[in-house]
Amino acid sequence: MTGKRAAAVRGSYEGMIRQLQDELREYDELKSGELTFPNVERLDQIAPFVTKMRIAKGVSQTELARRLGVSKQVISRYEETEYQTVAITRLQEILDAIGIKALVTLSA
Repeated sequence: MTGKRAAAVRGSYEGMIRQLQDELREYDELKSGELTFPNVERLDQIAPFVTKMRIAKGVSQTELARRLGVSKQVISRYEETEYQTVAITRLQEILDAIGIKALVTLSA
């Protein structure tokens, strides 16, 4: 491997390591119950935060599945797509199951 190629590969790995470190730091913060709720203007903006809310509330995928009466695989699929394919009524059931209250304001 040439010096430039080795440096590029090393840089790529270093970037991946930094990303993983950031994800671990965020996970540790969530596990401690720290969660800043975003100010969202659209219902579809909630979905990407559901997994973070679940973790911050200390609810495992297995426990959420039990509360909803579904398999853990269903929850895993929801989270793989960041809950983007979940209907609004199901999303409300999920929020209820993890103990999150949502206040919705409609305006014209």
